[in-house]
Amino acid sequence: MPLKLWFKRMFITSLCAALLLGTPFAALATEPAATNSPEDIQAIIDQNPDLTDVEKQQWTEWAVADASDETLSSDAEENAALVAELQDALDDSEQTGELDLSDLEINTALPANVINILLLGVDNRSVALQSGLSDSMIICSINTGDGSIKLTSITRDTEVTIPGYINTKRINCAFKFGSKDGDLTAGAKLAMKTVNRNFQMNVQRYVVVNIHGLASIIDALGGLDMDMSSKEASRINYELRKEPMDSVQREKVQAVEGVQHLDGMQAVTYARIRGLDNDFMRTGRQRKLLETLLEKVMEGMDMAKLINLIQTALPYGATNITAADMVSLGGLVLSGQAMSNLTTGGNVLEQFRIPMDGTYKYTNVDGATFTSFRTATRKQDNIDAMQVFIYGQTYESN
Repeated sequence: MPLKLWFKRMFITSLCAALLLGTPFAALATEPAATNSPEDIQAIIDQNPDLTDVEKQQWTEWAVADASDETLSSDAEENAALVAELQDALDDSEQTGELDLSDLEINTALPANVINILLLGVDNRSVALQSGLSDSMIICSINTGDGSIKLTSITRDTEVTIPGYINTKRINCAFKFGSKDGDLTAGAKLAMKTVNRNFQMNVQRYVVVNIHGLASIIDALGGLDMDMSSKEASRINYELRKEPMDSVQREKVQAVEGVQHLDGMQAVTYARIRGLDNDFMRTGRQRKLLETLLEKVMEGMDMAKLINLIQTALPYGATNITAADMVSLGGLVLSGQAMSNLTTGGNVLEQFRIPMDGTYKYTNVDGATFTSFRTATRKQDNIDAMQVFIYGQTYESN
């Protein structure tokens, strides 16, 4: 292994161990009963009959500390091994290349306590990940303070300025334009830069996945139970018959309202339904699918299962999120507000959409239909509302 890669891996492992074990360290120090029985402590004291009360208390504290150190060592080794395993999976998978973060037009006025990740769903039939229109564009915001999650959809035909192009374009073109030469990293960078420029954001991380990738991840989880209308259920069968994405012979979804179990491709097709209503409803289904998927992921999840899931998903997507970030963000979510909401029957995440109702109009340019903001003021209203949704207040752009 090259020396540079070895040092990088050791740094990531050390960082993750610190992030993962920081909370357990404090917990162990305050729970002696979990590490030493009263009999063990008394045996130590009995071996030293001349101890004063102060010295007996000191022996008790030492016994607790020794047991805690042993537990920490075991936990640290286990978690370090998990992270090293994940880093191996990242190295072995075909991830995108190094990304220059210096030219993303980041709004530095936004606080750093929220990690914004751009989720890009590429809509093409290829099994392998490749260039295409990112018909699903969602900003996933993870609050590092409380572990809450918020999703913001951007409608695929929203009219925007794409850096490097004179005329305005649909926002779903940004990834395709950037990756036109097959460079997925360049596509992701242009998509993030486009979001940052048009909506005063600070996105620096991304995940790209295509239809087959998302379907495979859902299948690895055993499918999903989706609550649908009868029209949505019926439309899944129509879409899969009209545009087959695989050769699997599956039972049709029942054209009834309510919860039904869907396999991976059926679930993805639910999020891709066209012709039934409009693109705003479509983005709603996309967010609903992600929420249902997240709930499924979090059920009975621990760090080992989380890393196993990430390893399963890696071959089907591309990202610039490091192994350290994956594990630390995953641990944050599993111990934060999202998990708390799940256990109490609440929503694991909050949702928002751009453009907001009443702020857009449809325009036609050279035969292409755009969803355009009515005025510059209405666009700023959307930006301000998104910042309030994510951060709780607005911040002036730098």
